[in-house]
Amino acid sequence: MIRPARLRIGIVGFDHPHVLRYAPTLAAHPHVQLQWISENGKNRAPAEEMAKKLGCRWLPEPGDGVDAVYLANRPGGHRAAAERFAAAKIHILCDKPIALTLEDADAIVAAARKGGVHLMVPFNPRYQLGPQTIKQRIDAGEFGDVRMIHAVKCGKVPLAITAMDCSWFVDPKEAGFGGFGDIGIHALDAMRWWIGKKVKRVFAQIHFGPNPALKVDSIGTATIEWDGGAVSTLTAGWVNPPGFPSFLDARFEVVGTHCAATMDRPYAEFRVSDEKGTETIATWRPDIQGLVHAFVESVRADQTPPITGEDGREALAILLAAYRSSSEGQPVAVE
Repeated sequence: MIRPARLRIGIVGFDHPHVLRYAPTLAAHPHVQLQWISENGKNRAPAEEMAKKLGCRWLPEPGDGVDAVYLANRPGGHRAAAERFAAAKIHILCDKPIALTLEDADAIVAAARKGGVHLMVPFNPRYQLGPQTIKQRIDAGEFGDVRMIHAVKCGKVPLAITAMDCSWFVDPKEAGFGGFGDIGIHALDAMRWWIGKKVKRVFAQIHFGPNPALKVDSIGTATIEWDGGAVSTLTAGWVNPPGFPSFLDARFEVVGTHCAATMDRPYAEFRVSDEKGTETIATWRPDIQGLVHAFVESVRADQTPPITGEDGREALAILLAAYRSSSEGQPVAVE
């Protein structure tokens, strides 16, 4: 197979703040030609500005002439976009969550399979150095059997992002869920990746936080039982106050029969302080570069992406089970 020298890629929508990092990373990749960014809603102005900065076209609607697309639109619109592009034999990098319902997630996976295109969901922890090192040691047998994982992922409310309009995150109809789902789904995929088993049951309590203006949940805790007997806990949500030194706080503890590991710094960071407070800034984000490169190379080499649409669907299934458990007040099985 002859690999194409450069993939022509378009960006569909400008809703998810991940696009602020993914767009420049795509444009800078040596095997990518960023063709266009399409957005005609509340984020039209930042989308046009980004397109101008990166030297590509801005379009009011998704265009053609591309080999692949990055879906940065709202998750409720992923299915329609994925079905359209898969039918046109265009490969898809679909931001998380893959969808808001399992029905839509299954339809996206089926559309990609029918169209013979590669579908990848970019879960960041898989390309952060700490989680990657833990995975390598698990695969090498150093942990023995993973028996317990404890994860904490807390961030600020997305309304704190000023570079674009993120109001849809706090709209139940648009976002589907709140802080626990938005941040927690990354950790759920990391747990699946480390443990390598299916989930049996989930018991969760998910709550509205102290901010009465939010119409979606702020914080939740879930206990997850896996095939083989491993247990994990996850606390995630939008609880970091505006003055918190970093936007996101992430910690993992992984315990096996042979050893254990703790990770509380996912990025290389430095801190800047002034009269207003202290800010923690990531000096290097290898996860974004790694995810983009993995998708590009999977398409160029015609190989299955390292994080598939099925992976995105399974993480969503665990997440939805947690919300159902919280609503019903009892453990529930995962579909």
